Amino acid sequence: MINKRRFSMSKSRTVNRMSFWFVAYALLIIMMGTNIPAPLYSLYGQLWHFSTGVTSFLFIMYVLFLIPASFVFGQLSDRIGRKKVLLAGVIAAGAGSLMFSVSHNLAMLLASRAIQGVGVGIINGTAVATLSELRPASSKTASLVASVSIAIGTAIGPLYSGLLGEYSSSPIRLPYYLHLVLLGFAFLGLLAVPETRKIADAPQRLKLPSVPAVIRKPFTISVLASIIAWAVAVFFMTLVPTVIATQMNLHNLALSGAVVCLMLGFSTLSQILFKSLSASSAIYTGFALLTLGIVGVVIAIPTQSVFLLLLSTVLAGSGHGPAASGSMSWINEMSPSGSRADMMSIFYAVTYLGAGIPVLALGIGAEWIGFYQAISIYSGLIVVFAAAVALIVRGYHTRA
Repeated sequence: MINKRRFSMSKSRTVNRMSFWFVAYALLIIMMGTNIPAPLYSLYGQLWHFSTGVTSFLFIMYVLFLIPASFVFGQLSDRIGRKKVLLAGVIAAGAGSLMFSVSHNLAMLLASRAIQGVGVGIINGTAVATLSELRPASSKTASLVASVSIAIGTAIGPLYSGLLGEYSSSPIRLPYYLHLVLLGFAFLGLLAVPETRKIADAPQRLKLPSVPAVIRKPFTISVLASIIAWAVAVFFMTLVPTVIATQMNLHNLALSGAVVCLMLGFSTLSQILFKSLSASSAIYTGFALLTLGIVGVVIAIPTQSVFLLLLSTVLAGSGHGPAASGSMSWINEMSPSGSRADMMSIFYAVTYLGAGIPVLALGIGAEWIGFYQAISIYSGLIVVFAAAVALIVRGYHTRA
């Protein structure tokens, strides 16, 4: 009897261990898809004649659909179970890639980004909650794996789409066809994942998103830190490829994709290297490196220094990693277990909106005052806000 119980417990641990990595893989592949267009935006702009402001709006379109999807499906997964929501997220991501693969004008690009936003909104908070429930003894490990999965996925996407965009005969189709295959494997893996959420007997109504009063202040501070980290990352993911082409006269999609990959790759590496830091220390370290990186870009453009641009990219990526994972870990630790997916969904939604609006303003401002001048102002504001948020984090932890 004891041996049977031990065998059952061992089997359950094995299933949970495999399921943990299936969920992480699904999150990685979905995030990979969101960044496939990054190095291709300049090509789309040439084909369909749109500006940097439109490029920025493509990201906002993604955010505008991500936010309501996050609010709705974060709550749904707390009520109907994680697995159904995870599978729905993969299906939505597949629809987005399929739409991209057949796009032939700007309107279809906007629709594709909207569908991608729905897919990420469905899965983001739920995936983090599921990872935490599959590893209940270590929420920090679950947060780290989720954050690294997001970073690796967003790094791989632009690298391989940039290479295919530059050297394949089907630059705006083939990257999405391959992504659909990878999503198929993610869907099959999730079918084997057990349900981790005990579903209530009676379904509850969806409610407006809210943060419990007891954690509202640290939640807000953590979101502000996350917004700073992602405001720099989104700048690199959406507009740095255009900087490379228009400001530095380097017209190579593979190079554009490699720069975005370099930034996010160092984000992944730094999250692993700084994983032992507390959330506040990770945020301080991240902000210091982020500000050096964004200022370096401002200097690299007029000097036409590719070396400085690459060094700045490495610094920005190394800062993004601990700042993003530190803020996520803080949220995961403070969230009540019964509404963890809801809290993570709110966190992601506010982060994306807070990071997306400044980048949209940068893209539009570039058309009025010039690209370099807009980047300089944007970078200066990032430095000021990063310093202010760092002081707020320090003050909170000192009082706590």
